[in-house]
Amino acid sequence: PPPAKTGFFSGLFGPKDPNAGVITLPGGEQITPDMLLKQGYCPPVQIRAGTESFMVYERQHEDDPAYVRFQASLGETARECHPTAAGDGLTVKLGVTGRLIAGPKGGQGTASLPLRVAVVKQHGGTVLFTKAYKVPVTVRAPQYFGDFAQVIDDIAFKVGPDDRDLVIYVGYDEGKPKPKTPPPLGY
Repeated sequence: PPPAKTGFFSGLFGPKDPNAGVITLPGGEQITPDMLLKQGYCPPVQIRAGTESFMVYERQHEDDPAYVRFQASLGETARECHPTAAGDGLTVKLGVTGRLIAGPKGGQGTASLPLRVAVVKQHGGTVLFTKAYKVPVTVRAPQYFGDFAQVIDDIAFKVGPDDRDLVIYVGYDEGKPKPKTPPPLGY
């Protein structure tokens, strides 16, 4: 069996309840932000598809697998929600684990991983919170990998009466998309 988890992460990475944050009301009752918060509403966390891994390449060899220095992946996520002091929103403490491994051109060293957190309405895509973070991770010999556990505790946003479908996305985000090389002209 895996070792017992202790401290803050034991609560964050313990068994997950698939119905956590699900609120049911009798028919016809109007939902208010206060009702959501009193019932312990806490949006689920998802690793955004396509952002679960990140590559660090040698300069001028981007996107060439033979020149990967490091590859990062995300592991587990967890969250803890509390009403804001004003009572009209939520503050979230988010935990994220991951691993950085050395690639063909890698070795010992440190990489700064670009992690983004966003709170989004699933229907309509309204962004209530977004922020990028830099997570330093060190790779050491002889294993040539480094694990990280990052706790982010500055997530805060207002909750409205229609905000029952929120999701907290986490993933690697380099910022602006890389420009694509134009296709050959064909002549």
